[in-house]
Amino acid sequence: MYSPSRPTSASPLTPASSLPAHGHTMPEILYRPPQQVDQLHLQVLNSINRVSRTYYSKQDQDTIYAARHPGISTYRQADMRRESCETIALIGKRIGFPQHTISTAQLLLHRFFMFNSVPDTGNEVVMACLFVSSKVEDTIKKLKDIMIATYLHRHPHATDWDTESKEGEEQRKRVLSYEKMVLESICFDFRIIHPYKYIVKFVRLMKGSKALARQAWFIARDSYKIGVCLEYPPHTIAAGSIYLASKLIEEPFPDLINGEPWMKALRTRSIDVEDFSHQMLDLFSIGRSDDQRQHYTKIHIALNEARQLDIEHQQPKLKRARTDYGRPIGVKAELERIQDGGASNPTVRYSQS
Repeated sequence: MYSPSRPTSASPLTPASSLPAHGHTMPEILYRPPQQVDQLHLQVLNSINRVSRTYYSKQDQDTIYAARHPGISTYRQADMRRESCETIALIGKRIGFPQHTISTAQLLLHRFFMFNSVPDTGNEVVMACLFVSSKVEDTIKKLKDIMIATYLHRHPHATDWDTESKEGEEQRKRVLSYEKMVLESICFDFRIIHPYKYIVKFVRLMKGSKALARQAWFIARDSYKIGVCLEYPPHTIAAGSIYLASKLIEEPFPDLINGEPWMKALRTRSIDVEDFSHQMLDLFSIGRSDDQRQHYTKIHIALNEARQLDIEHQQPKLKRARTDYGRPIGVKAELERIQDGGASNPTVRYSQS
């Protein structure tokens, strides 16, 4: 049993003299100039007390990655995480994991590298993420099986590997140490929900075709290769996947769903859906032919034109919807939340076997 602890001592957020005594509520947040926010945020990240936080804005992610991985460009970091996520997918399929387990492992990898600067030269972080994911999603496999599958992936001409050897035992110990780091990076918070079930519900709600649902499912699956799973809740990713799928297969996307604007019906914002679509189009353009990239560029342009029309018509915007387990918030709001005592996370169980 484990429950993340809350800050009880002086922190960089407020002087010790202003901390409450005898369990009273925290004082109101002191004003901080904007230029101090990033510095304070990094101090909180480096603190031994960390609260579970489900989502991070794109700006927050860039700030954290730059601090954790100095000297490596943002694009190179993104490429490294994408390649590791592709490796997770290949190894997961080799073992026979369902897509939910693979997606959870990819999400864990993104969070791991957000808070750790460990080079994954032997895919040991990948193995740790798959091992933790198999427990979280109740599709448990022995660590030995994951190690063998990873070895065979890296050495296609090999037929087997002795995990009982000295080399295998040393690798096993390293993977188990990374397992603990993965758990710490998520603050032992296993409330992980994927967008796949929302895709089915939303397509039925808008009376879309099976082809639309299938294409949206593939887009949502590929979205775990980049950091949008840390930026947007699953229902927004589902809405964005359906919206982009309708553009790719040229199926009309309804303006109204059950008499409501589609944004209100799906409890999301058009600006978030469009940003998700742009990020996915950038991902799909990697390593593609000139004709395919030109096709994706046309969709980029169409999305921008549609956005401009929305602005001209002063389309009403909805606030980003809350979820049952968190919502995207900025750095300053996160600092205020930590000052107030952090999130009330449930106590969770985790099998160490």
